This record gives sequence, C-alpha cells and structure tokens, in this order.
Amino acid sequence: MSKFQRYLIFSVLAVILLTLAGTGLRQQYQYWSIPSDARYPKLQGIPILMYHKVNPDPRTGGLGLRVPPDKFEWQMKYLKKNGYHTVSLVDVMDHFQKGKPLPDKPIVITFDDGYKDNHDFAYPIMKKYGFTGTVFVVSQAIGGTNFFDVQKKLQPENKMMNWDEIKELDAAGFTIGAHTVNHPKLAEVSPEEARWQIEESKRVLEQGLKKPVNVFAYPYGSHNDQVADLVKEAGFRAAVTTELGLAKDSQNPFKLPRVRVTGHYSNEKFIEELHKY
Repeated sequence: MSKFQRYLIFSVLAVILLTLAGTGLRQQYQYWSIPSDARYPKLQGIPILMYHKVNPDPRTGGLGLRVPPDKFEWQMKYLKKNGYHTVSLVDVMDHFQKGKPLPDKPIVITFDDGYKDNHDFAYPIMKKYGFTGTVFVVSQAIGGTNFFDVQKKLQPENKMMNWDEIKELDAAGFTIGAHTVNHPKLAEVSPEEARWQIEESKRVLEQGLKKPVNVFAYPYGSHNDQVADLVKEAGFRAAVTTELGLAKDSQNPFKLPRVRVTGHYSNEKFIEELHKY
C-alpha cells in the first residue's frame, strides 16, 4: 500500500470518527440541556407525578411502567433548574385544609408498588437534587418479588424493597404510603375484602415504621365512592388515583389525580405532560 493510499484511508477514518464524535456530543448536549418553563403559564394546581419503576434493565418490564435512570435524572434536573420543590401529600392536605403555606412551585413525586429500584436508582438521583418523594408499598410484597402483575407471573427481576430499604427512605424524608396487602382491584372485591386490604396494609406499615401512615394509592387506580369512604374511615389523610390532572383544593382528597410519567416520554413530552392540565 502506497503512502498516498494509507494517507487517504487515514483521512477518511478521521473524518468518520470526527463526525461520529460530533454527533454524539450534539446528542449529549441536547439530552442534558435543560429548557426553561417560563414560556408556560403558571400551573393551576399541584402536580403529583406518578412513577412505578426506575430501572435500566428491560427484563423488569416495558417502558409503560419503567423509566430508565438517565431519563429520570433529566426529569429531576429539569424540575430542579426550573425551581420546583418537592412536598408530601400531607403537606398538600395541610395547605388545602388548613391554609399552611407551601414553597413556590410545589410538586409531589410518587412511586407505586415499592420496587427495589426506587431505592437503588431513583433515591440517589433525587437525593442529588435535594428532592424527596412518596412510595406506595404493597405490604405483602415487602422483601419479595412482584407477584401481582397483570399476567400473574413471577418476575424475579422485579424485586421489591425490603424493610431496611423502606426505613432508609423514611429516614431520608420520603413518605411511605399504603397500596393494599396484595394489589387487588378494590372496586371489584367485596366491601369486607376492600376494608381488610386497606386497613391491614396500613397496620403492617405502621407496625414496621413505628409511625402513622397517612396516604394511600389505589392499585390499578380501581376505586369508587364506597372504596374512597373506606380509605377515609381507615384514618388516611389522602389517596391518589390514576386519573390524570393536577391536585386542587376543590377535589375530594381521596380521589386526587396525578400526572403519569412513562419511559416512552421524550424530554419534550415530559414537559408537555407537566403543563398539560
């Protein structure tokens, strides 16, 4: 091979590498650059974000319920840069019912079911940005695996938090809420079963945490007026649904809507959903 041929090959490879590097840098910049939400009007309510899993492993499920950690971190960074402050659902109730002040741009970040990845992936990211959240725990699944998914199949990859991990989040300022004993659709079981699911999950969590458990989430969002009354009678302060919208003081505190977040969302889609309602 002549010197000219070697030079030509080297030049072509150099151009290709520089092009790839430039593309990667542009993509990285676009991913981590954080836009301002100043172009949006002020939110007319308090957003309650709804997550399930924050996990890089596709074996733990599709992107409908799983948000990859890098995407989750972008979302937390966006909230931080734009001046959002995390509050608890009890803080929201105290504001609505007692007039207690909230910080500017309050937001509630919730996780349903109590997956171990909430502790392993979501918690360190939130801690980095000074955020706390609420984890709704299925009491019978603590320290085990997700046995209550729609297909009713054991998924060993879907490990749930154990008591030590739950207590660590609690000590870090997270709220631990109840999500029934074994994740049934409460509107489809008997009133007696619904009452037991609600009260027993509260009892188990309070016994383990040695403190009141004041908030609840309906599995699958399944509820009706009777179920909501049972949650109230059990001594909870508030409950969240899977209905979409912002929390407002005019709403039933046991039927609060949320803003769904999935792994399918682009950065732009996340911002749009936050300001959609």
